[in-house]
Amino acid sequence: MKLASVTLVALAATASAAPDPPKLDMTSFFTGKSHADNVIKIAFHSPHKLIVDSVGGRNKEGEFVLIDTVREEGKPVRTRTWVMRQVGPDHFSGVLSDAVGPVDAVVHGDTATIRYVMKDGHLKILEQIQVQDDGKTLSNHVTAKKFGLKFASVDGTIRKLD
Repeated sequence: MKLASVTLVALAATASAAPDPPKLDMTSFFTGKSHADNVIKIAFHSPHKLIVDSVGGRNKEGEFVLIDTVREEGKPVRTRTWVMRQVGPDHFSGVLSDAVGPVDAVVHGDTATIRYVMKDGHLKILEQIQVQDDGKTLSNHVTAKKFGLKFASVDGTIRKLD
């Protein structure tokens, strides 16, 4: 009984001593250059590569601008632009050149949840990015739905390059 109590106390001390996961600072992470390696899975199609190279920073109005160069296997290279502003603590709103209507992004600890509707096909997008322990990598998970059904998904990583 005494050994079990000591073991439980040791386990509790170890758990409380574990470092907190890094907090996601979206604007710091995306300021400068980043690179995303993803796999996109679209219903009734084979999975294929989706590579995104980005550069971000603030414009003269103080908004955060992120310009993506998107390379999707089997399609021409395209550019998309995000323009976001902070509307509250850990809450961002803005526009995306690929989206109809607003983009909403909420950060909670190490994770951001981004929602918008795409112009192409009016797919509802739910993207979750989570900072990894190294602080320089994000896991990226996207779900695209139409009529409540999953139409496509993207899974990969985003790396901060500078």
